Amino acid sequence: MGNKHLNNKKVKINENACGCLIDDLIGENQDSDKNKNKELINNRLCGSHENDLEVYIDPEIEKVSYDFYMRKLTDGLPIIPPTKEKLLKFLNYTDYNSDDIITILPPKQGKATVEKIAINSIMAGCIPAFMPVIQHAVQALSQDQFNLPGVNATTHPVAICVILNGPISREIAVNSGVGCLGPGNIANATIGRALRLCLINIAGAVPGIGDHATMGSPAKYSFCFGEAENENPWKPLHVERGFNLENSTVTVMAAEAPHNVNDHRSKTAEDLLNTIVNTAAVAGCNNSHVPGEILVIMGPEHAQTVENDGWEKEDVKRYIHENTLVPVELADRGGRKLDEQWMVNGNVRITRSPEDVILVVAGGPGRHTMIAHGFGTSSQSVTLPLTLKDGTLLQSVQDYKKSKNY
Repeated sequence: MGNKHLNNKKVKINENACGCLIDDLIGENQDSDKNKNKELINNRLCGSHENDLEVYIDPEIEKVSYDFYMRKLTDGLPIIPPTKEKLLKFLNYTDYNSDDIITILPPKQGKATVEKIAINSIMAGCIPAFMPVIQHAVQALSQDQFNLPGVNATTHPVAICVILNGPISREIAVNSGVGCLGPGNIANATIGRALRLCLINIAGAVPGIGDHATMGSPAKYSFCFGEAENENPWKPLHVERGFNLENSTVTVMAAEAPHNVNDHRSKTAEDLLNTIVNTAAVAGCNNSHVPGEILVIMGPEHAQTVENDGWEKEDVKRYIHENTLVPVELADRGGRKLDEQWMVNGNVRITRSPEDVILVVAGGPGRHTMIAHGFGTSSQSVTLPLTLKDGTLLQSVQDYKKSKNY
């Protein structure tokens, strides 16, 4: 089991690591059939506690939730008890075995098995059809360029932003319109939350232990939305990154909580973009002393204003890159000394190139844009296509059931 991995890549695994007690939760250390998709013989919550059987039969969900909370296995919000019956439903939406390791998550070097990912998704309140998105998002986090160890360990309030593109995003009803960054949609709320619970319970990113953010961020509860591709006058993010429009993808980015840009008066692209760059050009963000990615979530009305002026997406990204400037004397106050290569005539650009401007379109009516600074040079966003185990691109979440001959 130690060498099972999504990409057949041998990974050094700490065999004693339990993923912050989650191994005990699902009975990984007890003998069971290899194919747990067919039969899960362990009904106990934790083999080290004689009275934990009540978790699966006690009707008091509040008691179950509080028990998990006291053991530092939640984000502080109530959870759904991960029963065997619920787990089997989630395993119907993956073509991996339940004990297959998708990846290893630092700092705990926890084994992100399919089963653990499903359990955390249940706890978050997901429905089974969300499983493919969460599984691929966890895989994306483990890519070297994302630098999950740094994202988890930093004192910076950086969160994990999940951006969904393609037909599967629409199939599972991810919100890309009105209120897409707020409450009210089960997919947005629980997919982002499931990823955070995986980080807590598998990666060990418990606040004050594996997660050292000085103040944290509300974006760490859940930060997930879809791109409004039908409202986008330009190429959507996944197409910009080399995928076809009909492909479904998940993008993860280390980002701060979003900040609003309110501009109801600008009639030209340049005037509107000047409002955006002056909102983004702030001292104190990581980008000001270690330039890197910035997320620009442009509302459809703002995007239309810019496009009506004849600006292409590349023009917008270039303008934001070249004009979002912070004076050197303010920029050079971060935790890392400012490198002279980023200085331009006494200023610092907060991005290294136009490619660092992650521009997407989302939201409803209203002349607003949201910006979220990234983690500087310390993390690079990752986009992965949703596929079956053999690499076949998913057309629908129901493809998993077809692959099992259901």
